[in-house]
Amino acid sequence: MSCVHNDSMIESRGLIESVEKAKDAVEKIGGTFKSNYRFKDVIFVPQRNNCNLNDDVVRVRVYVKSDWPTKKVVVVRKQATFTGMLKKDHVVIKEAFDSEKEAVNFVKKHISEFQYGFEYVREGWEYSLGDCRIFIEDIEGYQPSMEVEANDEKIIRDLFRKIGVNTMMKESVPEIMRRRLKLR
Repeated sequence: MSCVHNDSMIESRGLIESVEKAKDAVEKIGGTFKSNYRFKDVIFVPQRNNCNLNDDVVRVRVYVKSDWPTKKVVVVRKQATFTGMLKKDHVVIKEAFDSEKEAVNFVKKHISEFQYGFEYVREGWEYSLGDCRIFIEDIEGYQPSMEVEANDEKIIRDLFRKIGVNTMMKESVPEIMRRRLKLR
């Protein structure tokens, strides 16, 4: 049984040794493969300098391959709050579009305090385990990672231990990628 993401969900991401080892480990503890996906994230950053993308980010996600019930492109403005290794997102804006051009025009018109920053591609594999969702991802320009969405911190910690996640990510992927690409 898979859970539906809701506001009570918390999530955490950690680095993994390899995608294949993580997939095997998830399946060994009873995880059920749901689907694989590929998308391009186009990140818009605040025009002010010295911003932290954990605090506020606009993302245009282009779904290249996905079984998820969504339009081809989704614009999200969100603010992440980290408590230790746990992350909770506050979604400020979420709009779906049929094309990347429509989405970018929406950002330029309605969220004009943001400008194009950078982009990267993610390839991932979604699993369910009980009421948790597990996403194993290979992010272009980074190293493989795994994100778990659950209702309870203890469940996330137990899953990371069982699957072999040792290094926890304490920042959002856009903030990590901004620094890796050495952008302002």
